[in-house]
Amino acid sequence: MKIGNLELKGTPLFLAPMEDVTYKSFRWMCRKFGADVMYTEFISSEALVRDNKKTKEKMALYDFDRPAAIQIYQTPILLILTLVAP
Repeated sequence: MKIGNLELKGTPLFLAPMEDVTYKSFRWMCRKFGADVMYTEFISSEALVRDNKKTKEKMALYDFDRPAAIQIYQTPILLILTLVAP
């Protein structure tokens, strides 16, 4: 399987992103037991715009996480525009 420039052999195992579950120690354990691709917890686009510290911590990746993905979910566009408007 090839995703962009990442090539995975055989039938790769992907760790699904789960809120309040796929934190650092859980991802480490999944890697130890054979997961090929890690995901962080879900990340809110609104929290990113607000520069939320906890959200940034959820996005932290470590050497054992790679290859990894971050799944960002979007709040309604009008709310996002309201947050970033001067």
